[in-house]
Amino acid sequence: MPAAPKARLAKFPDAGLALTANQKRLIRESIVKLEPAFDLVGQLFFCKLYRLDPSFRDRFSGPPEVQSRKFMAGLKLGILSLNHEEGLAPTLKLLGVRHRQFGIKVRHYRMMAKALIWTLERSLEKRFTRETKEAWSALLTQITRILSGSDAALLRSV
Repeated sequence: MPAAPKARLAKFPDAGLALTANQKRLIRESIVKLEPAFDLVGQLFFCKLYRLDPSFRDRFSGPPEVQSRKFMAGLKLGILSLNHEEGLAPTLKLLGVRHRQFGIKVRHYRMMAKALIWTLERSLEKRFTRETKEAWSALLTQITRILSGSDAALLRSV
């Protein structure tokens, strides 16, 4: 009688965030500068996002002020977690699965990244240097990669 196949747990593929220490520092510093105006920054982000793609209004439930607070809290948590990537990547993957249920696709993440970069540029003005913009762009590109690959990674882990 053939042996029963061994059950094994599949691991998520390595999806850590590959940022330099300097990039992480620049990202953290920019968030600290924004913190006193988080509510306004979040509202500015959603105004830009809705201008870029009005369909986002239907994808998020609740008043824009609540969505803004949730987004900024999540952003802050993510930035605080930059040194704890082993815990951040699985969380991002699960968030990506949830977003897929709302119909969010790779192009939507790119749109959100564009809106966030625009918001950071307007909010930080001269303090949003080329180097800081590159750090944020690298972070958002990697987050988009992780979020958009969530379904496949999660299904392989089952």
